[in-house]
Amino acid sequence: MSWVVGAISLALTCTFMLQRRGDAAPAPPQVRPPDVPRVEGDRVSYSDSFAKRAGVRLQAVEVAELVPVVDAVGTVGFNAEHVVAIGARLRGLVSRVNKFEGDTVKAGDVLARIESAELGEAQAAVSTLHAESEAALVNAKRESTLAELNLTTAREAELASVQARKAALLLEAAKQKVAALGGTPRPGGAVLGSQSLVSTISGTVVERNVAPGQFIEGQLVAFKIANLDHLWIELDVFERNLHRIQVGDRAELKPVSGDVEMLSGRVAKVASNIDPETHSAKVRIEVENRDRRLRVGQGVKATIHSSGGKLAPRPSVPNEAITFVDGKPKVFVAEGPNVVRVATVRLGATDGKRTEILEGLRDSDQVVASGAFALKSELFR
Repeated sequence: MSWVVGAISLALTCTFMLQRRGDAAPAPPQVRPPDVPRVEGDRVSYSDSFAKRAGVRLQAVEVAELVPVVDAVGTVGFNAEHVVAIGARLRGLVSRVNKFEGDTVKAGDVLARIESAELGEAQAAVSTLHAESEAALVNAKRESTLAELNLTTAREAELASVQARKAALLLEAAKQKVAALGGTPRPGGAVLGSQSLVSTISGTVVERNVAPGQFIEGQLVAFKIANLDHLWIELDVFERNLHRIQVGDRAELKPVSGDVEMLSGRVAKVASNIDPETHSAKVRIEVENRDRRLRVGQGVKATIHSSGGKLAPRPSVPNEAITFVDGKPKVFVAEGPNVVRVATVRLGATDGKRTEILEGLRDSDQVVASGAFALKSELFR
């Protein structure tokens, strides 16, 4: 029986120890609330740790004069003052093409050659009428001399003079016809009817519309030559900013794509009409491109520095302080330690770093100068 008593005692001991161990089990860890800003109406409060993590920094509203700038985007295009179209004005066959797209040409270079029966006939007529004109002139001089010696009548001398003037007029008309066809009246040793299309400027072939063996009907732009040292940039500027832009204003230019250094140009023209759909107008920038850092058709961002002078002193904030909610500009205004108010503001001009606040702030306010985007992301995610 002693072994039974021992077994019961051991069982009781084990049960007691198990109960003690269960009583000592640790409680589950408490879940901490997320460290995010809290919203109460138009006020937002946040912790020190959030401010440090988000880089929230306050700055006083500054009342100062701004020299405004206007930001816009546009496209690189040819400068029309440095572009020529080389046309073919006659019917004929393209016998040779010397220059193609991308080729560099000089003024006077032959781009292509066209053989035309129409031009050949006109040039032959010039040669014939030239000979007739010379003969008529010689006859008129002879008749004039004979009339002075009373060896012929005055009427005969007058008729000879009229014939000489008539032949000269017909010759001049024939020359003008050849010129209208784009040829030269006296081809010299060249084959009659052969026309050379010649570049009138130095530049680059940017367009070609002829090929060897092609028959053309005339009135054709065969080549377009552009001097790519000089380009235009057409910007779309909203109408609210147009009054700040004047011809001659300096512009800083940066291609949208590619690692290209900042370029500079000048405002050459401000359009007088506004697109009723986009409420914007075209502003043309002239820019030098001798190092070929720009390409036609390339997108460009531009910052135009207004030459209209400084604006009257008004409250302004750093551009980083302004955020947009549902398309409306907002600024976080300090209301106390780690408490800000969401204020709707009306924006004015900007100098690229700071922006005027026309309504919504007091001169004595402090705003969230950095960290506003992180604060907005937490509130409206």
